[in-house]
Amino acid sequence: MKLTKHVWILWGISLGVVLALAFLIPFLHTPAYWVGLAGIVVMFALSAGVFYRAFRQDEKLESKLLGWPIFRVALVGLLVQVLVGFILMTSSGLCPLWGALLAEILIFAGVLSCLTVQDAAREAVAQGEAAVVDQTKAWKAIRAKAAALAARTGAPELKKLAEDIRYADPMPTELDAQIAAQLEMLESYAGSENIMKAVQLVEQRKFAAKLGK
Repeated sequence: MKLTKHVWILWGISLGVVLALAFLIPFLHTPAYWVGLAGIVVMFALSAGVFYRAFRQDEKLESKLLGWPIFRVALVGLLVQVLVGFILMTSSGLCPLWGALLAEILIFAGVLSCLTVQDAAREAVAQGEAAVVDQTKAWKAIRAKAAALAARTGAPELKKLAEDIRYADPMPTELDAQIAAQLEMLESYAGSENIMKAVQLVEQRKFAAKLGK
C-alpha cells in the first residue's frame, strides 16, 4: 500500500515537471507541438492504467511479480514517448503534422503490442498455475480419505497405505478413480483382500506416475 502511494506521488511529480517544461520552454505551438504534448499526456495516462492492472488486480505476491514485466513495458514506452514528444515540440516549426502523427502512431502501436504480448504471457502462466492446483485437488482428497480411514480403524495396514498415498505424486493418473473407489469400499469393509487390492493399485500408480500416465 505504501509502495503504491509512493509510485502515484512520483507519477504526479513527473507529469507536473513534464507539463511545466512543455509550457515554460518557448516552443512554437504548431500542430506538431500539440501532437507531441498530447502523446506524452496520453502515455502518462496509459502507464497509470497499466500500473493499476499489473499490481492492483490481485494482491498475491506471484501476481505482482508477473505484473512487473507488463509495467516495465509501459515505463519504457513512457520514457520513449517523453523523449520523442520533446523532439517533436523542439522541431515543431519544421516537423509536418503527418510526420508527428506517424511517429506517435508507431510508438503507441509498439507499446500496445508489447503490452498485449506480456499480458497474454501473464494470463498463460496464471492459468497454468491454477490448472496445476486444480489437478492436485483430487489426489489431496484421496489422501484425506485414506488418513481418516487409517485413524478411524487403527489398522497397521491402512496406516501404511495412508503413508504411501500421502507421499505419492499428487499429479493425476488414470488409476486415481479406481483408488478412490477402493477407499470407498474400505470404508464399508476393511477386509484384508480389499486392503491388498488398494495397496496393489497404489503400487501400480507409482509406476504410472513415473511414466506420466
